Amino acid sequence: MPACVPREDACCLGGAVPTMVLRAAAPVVQLPRFRLVGDGRPATCSGFVLTPGVTFALVEGPGRFRLLVEGITHLDEADGRFAWLGHVERAGGAVIAVVDRRDVAHDWAGLAADGRARGGYVPIVRRADRLRTT
Repeated sequence: MPACVPREDACCLGGAVPTMVLRAAAPVVQLPRFRLVGDGRPATCSGFVLTPGVTFALVEGPGRFRLLVEGITHLDEADGRFAWLGHVERAGGAVIAVVDRRDVAHDWAGLAADGRARGGYVPIVRRADRLRTT
């Protein structure tokens, strides 16, 4: 059974490199510390994949790690969610940032400097990839 992040603790931000900020009381220690690489982008979370969706997103990692993030529950949220999913598809993934406070962090450098955030860039699972692994 995956760990679950309720939708009120998740914020999805669009853009060239979309971001999903998750607020959690305890760090998700399975994810690496959030850090930036030479070009100023978040480092890739090696071995992790993202399966984005309308009603939930699933982050899977090494071993049996699963993190379920609730998506929309109301029709009036659909346009925003579909827009975010489009950004994720074009980028081939999203930055997942797990923070331990209630504010939404829009600044990757601030997250990396803080040292408490976990996560990084997580590529999406493509249908062909999923078929090869089963």
